[in-house]
Amino acid sequence: MARTPKPTARTKATAAAPPVTRPQILDRKVVADAGTYAVNKAEIDRLTAENEALKVTLLHAMGPHESVIAGNRVLTRSSHASTPATENVVITRAMIGQIIPGKKGRKGYTTLTVQ
Repeated sequence: MARTPKPTARTKATAAAPPVTRPQILDRKVVADAGTYAVNKAEIDRLTAENEALKVTLLHAMGPHESVIAGNRVLTRSSHASTPATENVVITRAMIGQIIPGKKGRKGYTTLTVQ
C-alpha cells in the first residue's frame, strides 16, 4: 500500500479584494475637502431640523399677527396657498391629439422671516 504524502504547509484561502470600479482621487487637499464637506453637510442637516422646530414655536407664539417684534428681532409670517393638481387637457382644434400634461399641484406652506 502506497501512502499519500501529507501537505507540508497549509495555505490559507483568502478572498481577493474586489476590483475598484471608480477612479480614486489621491490629492490630499481634495480628500480633506471631501471630509470637511461631509461634516458640514451633517451640520447643515442638524441646523435645518433645529430651525424647523424653532419655526413651529415662533409661529405659534406669533398667534394671528403677521408681524411681531421679539426683543430686537422682527418676525414676519407669509402664507402661500396650495395649488390644486390639474388633469391632462386636450386643447384647441389645431392641436387635436396633443395632450398638455397636468401639474402635480403643491401643498400650501408658511414662511417665517427673522430680521
